Amino acid sequence: MVNILNPKLLDLRVCAGEASDFSDVEKVATPQATEQWQPVSHDGLVKDFRSAIANTPNLDIVQEHHTLHRYGQRYFGLFQVKGIARKHDAEVGTIFGLRNSHDKSSRAMVCAGDAPFVCTNMIFNNEIVLGRKHTTHIMRDLPSLLGGAIGQLCNSWITSEKRIDSYMATEIDDRIAHDLIVRGFRNGACSKTQVTDIVNQWHAPEHEDFELRNLWSLSNAFTNVYRGNLTNTAKRSASLHSVLDTYAKSREMRTKDSLPLVLNAS
Repeated sequence: MVNILNPKLLDLRVCAGEASDFSDVEKVATPQATEQWQPVSHDGLVKDFRSAIANTPNLDIVQEHHTLHRYGQRYFGLFQVKGIARKHDAEVGTIFGLRNSHDKSSRAMVCAGDAPFVCTNMIFNNEIVLGRKHTTHIMRDLPSLLGGAIGQLCNSWITSEKRIDSYMATEIDDRIAHDLIVRGFRNGACSKTQVTDIVNQWHAPEHEDFELRNLWSLSNAFTNVYRGNLTNTAKRSASLHSVLDTYAKSREMRTKDSLPLVLNAS
């Protein structure tokens, strides 16, 4: 169900670029299936996803953003949803993403993501492939596959909430930020050409919300640079989380180790 009355909407054009009308998505012809490959129709994937959301209690789609690339061979859709109880619901929007291709560049996938309302810097938390490459009856099984995936991804926002808390609580200085940016590049969280832009976003954030010197601000320096390329955002999100989560965990462990030992008097 699409609820257009929700007053707090993300500007999905910032992270995804100009939208394609869904009628254009419906016009894209699906290639002929073969014994080795069963393509998924773009519009069929979207319609089954909408139905799966409608069948999930308390979950509603509040806006959609569809994009087509390579003459319609590749599809990426964003769906902002409401209904998942979140601690940071006032600051961060909740998003599902759908990926599909007719040129065999990727399989049909659904992913979970976050974006701060202030800037719509998108990052994905998890991604689930819908069926195997050689699934013969993928269109028949798609509704049940989507229903199961949505249930799994809803749980991923529990981890996301803890991650946001951890990033906000982990203070860093310029030296550490620079080191983590280099680690991010080496881990695949950004390209060589994006490093300078990330450094600039760290030192002069586009939004004052990220002027605090912590991992949350550094994370948004990365995602600010990701804007406009959803495919790369999906690929780089896991790499970025790997680098920042590792540092946050190590800091937490060092903090615990430095706490004074209190002995109970006998």
